[in-house]
Amino acid sequence: MALHLPKPRTKKPAQEAVGLDGLKVTVANAATSGVEKSKQVKSGGLAGLTSKVSVKQLRKELGNEGLRQAAIDAGRTPPSARTLRRWAQQGRIPHPDVLERAQRRAAIERLGGVDAVAAKIGRSRSAVSRYRSGETNELRADASKKLRNVKAQDIMKRAGVLRPDGTPKKAVIRVKGGVMVRNGADEGYDYRVRTLDFANSDTPFTSEESRELAAALANDDHARVVALLERHATLDYPENKGFDKYSDQFGFHFDHIDSVHIDWI
Repeated sequence: MALHLPKPRTKKPAQEAVGLDGLKVTVANAATSGVEKSKQVKSGGLAGLTSKVSVKQLRKELGNEGLRQAAIDAGRTPPSARTLRRWAQQGRIPHPDVLERAQRRAAIERLGGVDAVAAKIGRSRSAVSRYRSGETNELRADASKKLRNVKAQDIMKRAGVLRPDGTPKKAVIRVKGGVMVRNGADEGYDYRVRTLDFANSDTPFTSEESRELAAALANDDHARVVALLERHATLDYPENKGFDKYSDQFGFHFDHIDSVHIDWI
């Protein structure tokens, strides 16, 4: 009888992420895109955890004048009211530079405006204004990290994954996808498409893991989300015995992710 051995996987995953322990790992594009698609499922527990909002919501938050200012900041002709209505109806702004500035402007408004953000991240009002308009693409490293953390905290609060005292709810996760096993090499072997129900883990997601997962989702850092899921699947999932460390060369790695569902309890 012929043996049907799994096919060796030789293609190295394409995105780099920083895991829970600060370890840099690479993850598959098809896994990160699966996480992103799962955010579109309203009942899946991920929908509100994103820094990006719809064009319709942007128009609601900023008004026509705010969207016009985003276009002006991008060096474009101010759009007419008719154009703005079309953008909202179609759910897209055809100019990425305008969309980026509109998202920045809306995020800063949600955090209380330029003055409030400047106070929270320890930068001047003019520095935040320049960042909002796109005159500067990035804040200084320390301020950029503070802004990312402040935005993530606000998004997590709005999404309902924080308790009233600010501590995170615990994530109970089910992931369906194709996994591969690596044992001492970058190449691995296809395992099978399976559903990992992390509620059955020997050690459920801790509060720290849950916070890091929610923050990564809120920052749209889908590569880090995949790395956190892979680490937990490798070290704490009852079926995956035999691994005492997670890295590019060891453990369970998602070849692709079909769906992610999270209950926050």
